[in-house]
Amino acid sequence: MNVNKFKSKIRLSEGHKANPEPMFMGKKLLDPFAGFGSIPLEGLRLGLDVTAVELLPTAYIFLKAVLEYPKKFGRQLVKDVEKWGNWITEQLKNDPEIRELYDDDVAVYIGTWEVKCPHCGRWTPAVGNFWLARVKDEKSYKRLAYMKVEPNGEVRIIDLNEIFADVSRAKVSTERGEIVLEGKGYVEKVKKAIESGKIKEEDVKIEGSKVVFRVPKPNIEARKSQLVCLSCGNVIKYVDEDGNHYIEKPRGRDVDFYVKFALKKYHEGDERFARQRLLVKVKVKNKDLIFEPATREDNEKLWKAKEKVREMLEKGDPDVPSEKVAYYQLQPPANFPTLLHGMDTWDKYFNPRQLLTLIKIVRLIRETGKRIEEEKLKEGWSEEKAFEYAEAVATYLSMAMLRYMDFNSVTNHWTISWLFPNQTLASRGITMNWNWCDVYFNVDMTGTFKRFLRSQIRALNYLTSALSSSQRTLADFTENSVKVLQGDATSLNLGEKFDVIVTDPPYADDVPYTELSDFYYVWLKRALSDVENGKLVPRFHKEAFFKRIGPKWVEIKTQWQEFAKKEVSTNPGRFMEDGNKKEKAVQHFENLFSQAFVAMREHLKDDGILVTYYAHTDLESWITLIEAGWRKAKLQITRAFPLGTESSQRVTARGKMALDTSVVVVWRKKNEEKEVWASDLEEILTEVGVKSAKEFLSYGHHGLDLLYGVMASVLSEVTKYKAVKSPKGELSVREILERYVYPATINGIVGAIAEDVKAEMLSREGIFYTAYKVLFGNAKVSPNDIILLTLATAVDSSSLLKLEILKKVNGELTLYSPDLLGKKALDTRELQKFIKERDAEKYRNAIDVLHVLEHASLLGASRVKEIKEELKKNHPTEVEEAIAIARLVASYYKNVYSIALGIKDEREIMKRLEKDGLYEVILMDRLIKAVRGEML
Repeated sequence: MNVNKFKSKIRLSEGHKANPEPMFMGKKLLDPFAGFGSIPLEGLRLGLDVTAVELLPTAYIFLKAVLEYPKKFGRQLVKDVEKWGNWITEQLKNDPEIRELYDDDVAVYIGTWEVKCPHCGRWTPAVGNFWLARVKDEKSYKRLAYMKVEPNGEVRIIDLNEIFADVSRAKVSTERGEIVLEGKGYVEKVKKAIESGKIKEEDVKIEGSKVVFRVPKPNIEARKSQLVCLSCGNVIKYVDEDGNHYIEKPRGRDVDFYVKFALKKYHEGDERFARQRLLVKVKVKNKDLIFEPATREDNEKLWKAKEKVREMLEKGDPDVPSEKVAYYQLQPPANFPTLLHGMDTWDKYFNPRQLLTLIKIVRLIRETGKRIEEEKLKEGWSEEKAFEYAEAVATYLSMAMLRYMDFNSVTNHWTISWLFPNQTLASRGITMNWNWCDVYFNVDMTGTFKRFLRSQIRALNYLTSALSSSQRTLADFTENSVKVLQGDATSLNLGEKFDVIVTDPPYADDVPYTELSDFYYVWLKRALSDVENGKLVPRFHKEAFFKRIGPKWVEIKTQWQEFAKKEVSTNPGRFMEDGNKKEKAVQHFENLFSQAFVAMREHLKDDGILVTYYAHTDLESWITLIEAGWRKAKLQITRAFPLGTESSQRVTARGKMALDTSVVVVWRKKNEEKEVWASDLEEILTEVGVKSAKEFLSYGHHGLDLLYGVMASVLSEVTKYKAVKSPKGELSVREILERYVYPATINGIVGAIAEDVKAEMLSREGIFYTAYKVLFGNAKVSPNDIILLTLATAVDSSSLLKLEILKKVNGELTLYSPDLLGKKALDTRELQKFIKERDAEKYRNAIDVLHVLEHASLLGASRVKEIKEELKKNHPTEVEEAIAIARLVASYYKNVYSIALGIKDEREIMKRLEKDGLYEVILMDRLIKAVRGEML
């Protein structure tokens, strides 16, 4: 089918505003790593019969909410989720316990931990950030506010917008903690603010027509094990198990950071050393935020909630999530430093008021499920349908609760640039934050239960309109079906085969979702289960939260205890009992990954296709992928291409490079099993590399998209065969990649850029330099990319450092090119200094010659001609190679900017190259023009 016609049929340009034509009726799709369902959802929209599988209960339930319920129950779901969500909100608003704990006009309380100072005996808060607002657009600051804590513990707010109204002319130094405004008007307003009592004289320094505010620096530095008491100013450092404090680590005694010790004691029930405290309250007025100090009365409400929670704990209330956090999550791939502070059960991740509110929402969701079921039975629904519908509504309400909870814990934080709470699960682990947010549920603001109910309804509106038969959409044209299953991708036995399997398989260093999503699981389990005789018992999704042992349903306490070693990822913590836990974890991942590919093959029809998305630059991960798909599952790659491109605004990125797209790899079952000699394969692979590079370049692919797209295409040739042989025997996957695939990839890209320059015309160092410039521009690169380039070009990084082709900058390797000078690269004197610094006039290789000729290009075409002829006498090969490298790189970037960014005018391309910091490309272009005799 014509590509444009296909795009039109699937309505690609319209995004999700309209459903595509159902083109694949009767075809079956499987996603065994379905996650939150993006791939199965698109399958449904295209008319396929979809089966989505997930291992973890949390993801399984989310999948049902995304795929199954909207298709089954349609638009009625939207109305009932909204209706019962509003009912829960009203019940909470009118709950006497909640009313006495929160003020209706406060959206967020910003709090922290206080510890008792071992020097002065007073309580001092640990403040990770005194800033409350530092909002800036592209031009200027819009909002500036911060807090100060006095020695007596009093909190004061310094809101510069309140003092000046307009802060757009403010100059802020976050390093020095200074805000400077210059002008007589600012001085006058400061004086009035002091007179009115808004601020004190010591809050601001007046220097002529300048006013200078100093924002306090954080008083806690956890990495240095240091807290400064805000009352007495003394440094708090270490403590032994008896509570004795030390400024220096004593010899022969085990000590801990005082704050860790204090928090551990608090969580053990000993509150002599630490407590929670509210510092600031945030109100919403006329769509603006007002910051006020939290009062003693505000903190008393927090303490009152603590008494209520203490009663629940003493009674062993099953609605308190007292399950254990995975004890071993103290190292990558996900860190839980919270464990070192005594937060070893999930209830400890919330302050008492947050905990109480969430428990009440859990109980209201439970009540909602029962009311909906009764309501539908009265309407004449069958018991089975009424139960499932109640389960669906309760599930969506639970998901809104989980989103609220993510923004409402003692491990989230206040975002000073966006002015709303950030998520608890914003990173790969759960970190300690010293400015956490306690969010009121019923305010229209990011992070609240009210806001997440609304977004849930909006999402459900889309899903039901896309998937349900009550509208004229996909379901009117086809009876396509969806099945959501909780299962293990490594041992699937579904009893059917599929036309297409599409999946985004896990990576070795993936986030350990099992342990991390227990944060959700323990609450989801409570909201969707029931309570009898002081214990949780099955109700909705019972197979997700309970397992059948004989005649009984036994509660699954946590996901990590049940599923951790079934998840396909590398997590050494799961093998704490093994001395070689890292090796064990890697081996475990590789085994499971291969088992998953074998299971997919077993479920694939003989003429079916398996499509995997892979966005990884780690070479070991590609070895694992090929080992699993080719060697173990006996599949071959038939097509591979990068999907999407890097930002259309930048062809290269400053700083580290990353693969911004997925490489789509298409696999099929092999038609025949034959072997190939490595010597016969080598030439074929280079041809494939050039051909695929040309194709990807024509579509505007560049950078890592180009690199890994070409590499995957080269791999498609390798995987046609059963094995690659050499005189010494069969080659391993690693040997094939390092000796043949990587070189074919790089040589293919170089060969595709300019057909008249063959790879043989360039030295190994020349190919390395060219490939680096083409693929990474002026960026620092990862060790993996250096390894790939050095393997592909048969040079090692140590020799490249010695030849000053590579340079270490802040511990990272980067190309030793004029781009390191920034804009000064276009200055003749600065570039001359660079040439001397590099010893380029030793003319050790073509790169030295290239830099000398680039400098000559700044002096004019006649100077280039003069230097070129002089150098040709002793270094003719290096001169030709240097000019070839310049021509390759300059033509490549002109081509990419023309196709990817649509810039046709050469002067505009030069401007854009300068904007993107690609100064050496400009020099190379000047050099080529000079060689041609063109005017510079």
